[in-house]
Amino acid sequence: MKKMIIKRIEEIKDATIGVFSIFDELGDELLTGYTLEPEGPDTTVSNQDKRIPQGRYNAVWSYSPKFKRKLPLLFNEAVSKDRRILIHQGRYGSDTSGCIIIGSDLGKNGIFNSIKKFKEFLEVIKFDDFIVEIDNAGAI
Repeated sequence: MKKMIIKRIEEIKDATIGVFSIFDELGDELLTGYTLEPEGPDTTVSNQDKRIPQGRYNAVWSYSPKFKRKLPLLFNEAVSKDRRILIHQGRYGSDTSGCIIIGSDLGKNGIFNSIKKFKEFLEVIKFDDFIVEIDNAGAI
């Protein structure tokens, strides 16, 4: 099963910046980029617009009425599917809505080239379920 590793590296005004890598079953790196999540602190409580706790998550594909497409939905024993933590496109902290945004470039207030990076993400993941590991190892 493929694995996405997110290392949170910096808190900005209304978000948390991270770097991500996706690895195949053999451990070969397939894709890298940046992530943007809500600001901290970590919480398991719904409707807080705060980031989820560091840890290991299952990612399954679930239809999002808001985005009108299937997106990866993260969950584990502490964070239920009902919290609706998705991976999707966006640029700023205000776009996260509790979710994780991916992009290829880092800016002062967010991440950029999210649409392009999300297309690359889909090519690599191929709508297969995968694992996400989130680590607060950076400067937060």
